[in-house]
Amino acid sequence: MDLSTIRKKLQKKDKSHYAAPEELVTDVRLMFWNCAKFNYTELILLQPDSEVAEAGRCLDEFFEDKLKEIYPDRHFPLMQQDDSDSEEVESQNSKMPPQDFQWPSYGQECIQPKRKRRHAVRLQKQKHLL
Repeated sequence: MDLSTIRKKLQKKDKSHYAAPEELVTDVRLMFWNCAKFNYTELILLQPDSEVAEAGRCLDEFFEDKLKEIYPDRHFPLMQQDDSDSEEVESQNSKMPPQDFQWPSYGQECIQPKRKRRHAVRLQKQKHLL
C-alpha cells in the first residue's frame, strides 16, 4: 500500500473507491506498517534508522492524532489477516503486522511544524522574485 494508491481510491470515480472511513484507515495503517517493516533497522542497534522510517513514524503519529480529533467517539479496528489489501502485500501470515504493533520508541520526538498561511507563503515567494 502506498499514498498514490490511497489517493486513487479517494476519487469517487475509481471503482475501488472507499465506501467507509474504516477502509481508508486500514489502508493508511497498512502503509505505515510497511514503512516500519522495510525501513527500521531494529536488529542493528548501533545503526541509526533511515529518514524514511522517522518520517513514517511521525506521519503515523500525526494521522492517529487527527483520527482521534475527527472521530473522538469512534474506534477503528486494527488490521486483520483477511483484509484484501494485506493479501496483495504478503500472502504469508508471518508477514502480517501484529495486532499490537507499535513503532520503536527510540529516535527523535515528532515535532509538528507550524503551518504557514497561504497568503504569507505567497508574499514570501513574491519577495524572493523581486
